[in-house]
Amino acid sequence: MKISRADAISALTLPSLVSGAALIADWQYGNTAAAVELVTALAAGKLSVVSFAKKWSPTLSWGAGTVAAAFGQAAITGAVGGGPAVYAWLVSVGLAGAARVVYRHHTRHDHMKIEQESVRLQTGLVRLQMAHHQLVQRTTPEPAVAGPNLTGRTVEETKLRTVVWELFQAELPGCTVERTRTGWTAVLDLPVNLDRTRLRAAWDKVASGMGVAGEFMLEDGALTNQLIARFIDGDPLAAVIPYTRTSGARFTDPVLLGVDRFLNPVWLDLAYNHTLVAGSSKFGKSTLVRSIAVQLADRPDVVLYGMDLKPGAPELTPMLPILQDLATTPEQAHTLLDWLKEELTERGEILAQAGDQEWDPQKHGRPAVWVLEDELAELVRQGDDGPWKKQPASKKQESLLALMRFAGMHFLSATQQPSRKVFGGTTDARGNYANRLSTRMNDADHRRFIFGNTPGWEPGKLDAPGKFLLQSPVHQVPAPYKGMWLTGDEFRAEVARIGATTVRAPVGKRLILPVGGDTNQDRVRAALVKYGNATRRELEQATGLGEKQVLDAARALRPEVERCEDTQTWRLVPVGAWEAQAIASR
Repeated sequence: MKISRADAISALTLPSLVSGAALIADWQYGNTAAAVELVTALAAGKLSVVSFAKKWSPTLSWGAGTVAAAFGQAAITGAVGGGPAVYAWLVSVGLAGAARVVYRHHTRHDHMKIEQESVRLQTGLVRLQMAHHQLVQRTTPEPAVAGPNLTGRTVEETKLRTVVWELFQAELPGCTVERTRTGWTAVLDLPVNLDRTRLRAAWDKVASGMGVAGEFMLEDGALTNQLIARFIDGDPLAAVIPYTRTSGARFTDPVLLGVDRFLNPVWLDLAYNHTLVAGSSKFGKSTLVRSIAVQLADRPDVVLYGMDLKPGAPELTPMLPILQDLATTPEQAHTLLDWLKEELTERGEILAQAGDQEWDPQKHGRPAVWVLEDELAELVRQGDDGPWKKQPASKKQESLLALMRFAGMHFLSATQQPSRKVFGGTTDARGNYANRLSTRMNDADHRRFIFGNTPGWEPGKLDAPGKFLLQSPVHQVPAPYKGMWLTGDEFRAEVARIGATTVRAPVGKRLILPVGGDTNQDRVRAALVKYGNATRRELEQATGLGEKQVLDAARALRPEVERCEDTQTWRLVPVGAWEAQAIASR
């Protein structure tokens, strides 16, 4: 090892300083200093020997030896002096130099060991980091590729999102599904790459992908990118819909027909619209007419008239307590139609004077009128032939259909045999019925006489009584409905309840239909039985007789018939009263 100048200087300087310090101590303390120096040298020497033996720190071992040599030199210098002192100084110089060299060597060796250990630790750390990186690569899955969000809050929502993505590669920004009484409803918010027209066109594929058994109804949402899908599970209209009494304050209030496929109530506006009800027998047509009739009759500003030309008028006769009158013969039907024309003329004059366009019973003083026709085909068959060939009933009705709605006068016509002839030889007359209802029709061809040739209106596909199709200004989409089931007992109870408060038209302003009879007296008696008190003019209308014939017949019926001078009317005397009068006169 190379000895530097600093090593030589420190080797010479330290023993010299020790020798000088020993001489000063000896001069000051004498032999005592030398004894202390000797003892210290011996102790340091022993420590050095033990340190070397125990393999303690090299610095301690060589440092203790150097101290022993220095204090030994000091003891010799202070106690002996002379040649031994110079020898001790030389030995100290040698030992100091050796200690310096050994300290530097061990210090450098320690630094090298530290550097080597640091390099070893850094190398181990790098290896650990490489192993950790390899382990992470092997155990960490590949990062997921960004894709659509197809998870919904419900099973139906997840299916809808998945099917739409699979068919159109389009992710729905929003899809809200809510349960309903008959299934569920989904509001779909569509992305920019999928418009609702395209989705509508492919909805059969969407429904197939959903894998649900039922029916979907589609309608546009409130926003241009929204489509509403209503799912119907099974057939909600299979159950019976019980009759529900409703109250209407005015003739303009809608009537309740039944429910739709979502079991929501179905209402229909009848005011200022004619209504046509069609359907084959035994499928609920008559029940629909009855439920409408009792609702109308229960309103204070409505009067009902009937026309049923079937033998015995089986459908409308039970309604007599709530009808103002019922035409059951062709002659009576013509009289009713003529009276409607007269009434229409009078109401038109009243509206003209008031400067109004539509009839209001509260303002114009006369109630709204509905004429119930149970079988329109019978009116055509019986009212267009014989003495009425030049003025057929169908033509009179066709004219009234076109004119009388503004006057608050309406037809509610029912037929189970719709045809071109029923509508006056042309299907154009059908257009005057703004409201059209149909229960099941056994003849598929009949549907075009009710709904035209527009696809979807197929009453022949209705599979149960009570189900019907409805077309009106509000209902333009073909869909099945279920009418309320009005039982016979319920119907009779409603007719009795309403009939007890039905207000009849006053004498002189009512419809008078012709009555039959073999003799003039029979006719007068029949008219008085039907209408009660009647003026001479009304008796002439009812019997078809002249003034003298009516008066002669009435006088011949005394005391059964008498004249009331206060009311200027003829009336029947109660049977007990006139019999008692006859006995007393004897």
